[in-house]
Amino acid sequence: MARKKYTAALIGCGRIGYSLGLDRKREQPASHNMALKDNPRIKIVAGCDTDETKLIHWHEANKKAIVYPNSATLYSRTKTDIVTIAVNENAHMREAIDAIRSKPRLIILEKPVALNLREAERIKEEADEHQVNILINHERRFAEDFIAAKKYMSKIGELQSIRAELCSSLVVYNRAEEKTGAYSLIHDGTHLVDAVLFFLEEDGKPSEVKKVPVKKERSGLLSKAENRNEEVRTEFKTINTILNNPVMSGIYRDEKGNVRQMSAHYSTEKCPDVSIVISGRSRFFGFEIVITGTEGRICIGNGFLKFYKREKSSLYTGFYSLKSDKRIKAPKKTLYFANMVKNAVEFLDGKKPLRSTLQTGINALAVLEEIKEKLK
Repeated sequence: MARKKYTAALIGCGRIGYSLGLDRKREQPASHNMALKDNPRIKIVAGCDTDETKLIHWHEANKKAIVYPNSATLYSRTKTDIVTIAVNENAHMREAIDAIRSKPRLIILEKPVALNLREAERIKEEADEHQVNILINHERRFAEDFIAAKKYMSKIGELQSIRAELCSSLVVYNRAEEKTGAYSLIHDGTHLVDAVLFFLEEDGKPSEVKKVPVKKERSGLLSKAENRNEEVRTEFKTINTILNNPVMSGIYRDEKGNVRQMSAHYSTEKCPDVSIVISGRSRFFGFEIVITGTEGRICIGNGFLKFYKREKSSLYTGFYSLKSDKRIKAPKKTLYFANMVKNAVEFLDGKKPLRSTLQTGINALAVLEEIKEKLK
């Protein structure tokens, strides 16, 4: 019996939507288009981009699909099971809401969810109202190497520390770019934070967010209002239940006042020492996480995965050292994009839950927003 095929539309035919799938150095598929196209259960039937040149290039590789100059026209003329949104961060909320109102069976939304929590919560309100499920492309949750690392955590004893570090040349935080998202705290930092949450979460139990009152210094006007027994409005902020209230250090600003380096430190119930370190001063790109337990260590990042286990030392009599665990082989391919689309198909089949949801995306955004507020 032939299995059902699902139709898909691609909103945004640029870098992550299409062209990264042409990069021979990257593990493929490396774009939404290639991942959808490689899955035999999915048929791409439509695509759109406001950039005519990008749309033409995409159509050359997807000749059977219909092209549209904008998503509104696409939704008015084409109904699909899946809508994949691969546009710039500043268009996420608008495109996500428009897609939700077209009522596909599933939306695949590129990370981060939105520019900020306010926009993310608007997306959630619409998704809840129209009962549309959203998968967020936080790719480490689908990658075979990160899945293997999480499984190995049970072998390294009690957690002592997690250090997650991102190095690039992109500014960490630039207040002037809050409307575009063109800073690494949100652009790539969302992957780093989501990966840390992935490692700290119990299987099947993601972190959550909650609203807490904001403590404000008592100004003269506020004190007078209290003395007159007038009602003072309490303000709230949204925090992540696992990573919250960071201690900030290592903040470096350039001559324009933009943050180029920072460290956020946390203590959690599962791990007493968690550090998220982001640099925008590096002349290289690096993404790595080191998880140290009482009996071992895991080192994982772009292009590498190493496991270490406590063994009798060959250097010191009566001591133990960490040695590479030769029994565990790192997966040859991470399949990060392929597994993401596979999860989408399994979800539509009713066989598996989504591994990366709108809520887990919001959870990561809450961590980033709290860091951002401390950098302003």
